[in-house]
Amino acid sequence: MNSANFNACYCGRVADLLGLPLYPPPYLYTAGENISYGVNFAVGGSGVFKVLSNVSLDVQVDNFELFLRTDPYSKAALENSVTYVSVGGNDYLAFRGTTEAERLLYIERVIRGIQANLQRLYDLGLRHVMVANIPQPDCLPLFTEKNNWTNCTGETGPLINIHNSFLLVAVENINARNPGARFIILDHYSAFSRLLSEADEQGFTDGLKPCCTGTTNTTKCGDVDASGKWLYTVCKHRGRALFWDSEHPTMWAWHYIIDLYTKQPNYILLAGVPTLRDWLQNNNAAPEPTAALMSQPDLLSVAGQVQTALNCLLDKPNYSEALGVLQSFSLEAVLAENLGEDVTVFIPSNDAFAATDQAFIDGVFSMNKVNDVAAYHVANGYFDYNTIATVRPSFVISVTGEQLPIYYPLKGVFVGLGSQAEVVDPDLCVMPDEMVIHGIDHILMPHNF
Repeated sequence: MNSANFNACYCGRVADLLGLPLYPPPYLYTAGENISYGVNFAVGGSGVFKVLSNVSLDVQVDNFELFLRTDPYSKAALENSVTYVSVGGNDYLAFRGTTEAERLLYIERVIRGIQANLQRLYDLGLRHVMVANIPQPDCLPLFTEKNNWTNCTGETGPLINIHNSFLLVAVENINARNPGARFIILDHYSAFSRLLSEADEQGFTDGLKPCCTGTTNTTKCGDVDASGKWLYTVCKHRGRALFWDSEHPTMWAWHYIIDLYTKQPNYILLAGVPTLRDWLQNNNAAPEPTAALMSQPDLLSVAGQVQTALNCLLDKPNYSEALGVLQSFSLEAVLAENLGEDVTVFIPSNDAFAATDQAFIDGVFSMNKVNDVAAYHVANGYFDYNTIATVRPSFVISVTGEQLPIYYPLKGVFVGLGSQAEVVDPDLCVMPDEMVIHGIDHILMPHNF
């Protein structure tokens, strides 16, 4: 339960740490999904109060309570589960008070709201809860843009320091009053402070400047005009950026933060053990059904490979739509699970997206099937165009396990069931003996769609 966007990658890394083969599906799209590994109740823009969205923390916990009425988990499973709660940052971004009295009153209201909902989670059966405190908001590009992203502005410091101190006491009170409660604080403030101080030596050489920025003072990352033309630019070296846009850290920044929690002492509070990994192991926190933990995907070892692919596609304007999907699709996780193996990617052009039935695209997003469709376009093995033309395989195997047929009419090469798409830009991006990307003119639809 959190503000979804800021912490999305963090949630994924915790899922990797727990060895979950699937990331928890969103609450609204749990129908037909595997929920044995959890559910995500996060809502973008949410807060303790209804500040940037119409959903508050109360509503998220209400949704959780309604969900539990369907008896999805046993009492033992709830007690043995792990919950992540991160909230409050948006509340302070929306705060407009100016006096000390107004600040203190507002902080107290925020903390009361958090503590009340943490108590509700305990009453609903949860025992292992990770509560994130708030990093320094005035280091976000949203604030530092005014000084050309050179340094944190310091304008929100007093609010956040008081909030974090009060939050620590509130969580201590939860543990003291409730038998078996093992609620801890993830010290985002200290972790992000260390990241900022070590940014250069960790390879984050872009400083506080975001990777994705609007092309004018009135546009922002993700904006497009009526024709679909980008009104923003994206940096070529994402691994050097701390922030993706004006408010959200990059996945590489989150990799660093989660590694601090799992490997370095003093970044989790109230746990009684040095690291998050120790806390999870000591409290036997695991998904249901209990299974041997999978090895954590080695995301960093494949990050450069993915970065090279994204850099190549940035220079291909007719593939901007697919680039956006690829950035949200966890290609790193796919490659890490197949470490040492080569892959071939069939990537749809902008024309392919335009030619695809909009109802199908809307359905894919509404059913939370974007990753399934994207993964179908990635095949095991290195098949550059010369190999395809000379060996002429009748199919390749997608990383989803399905066969991806290849057809050879008198002219051209077609892929997908019933010759769904023609390879129109062979060898679009080539990383020899690692990855090859071919451009296609239609989106490939798995057989069950």
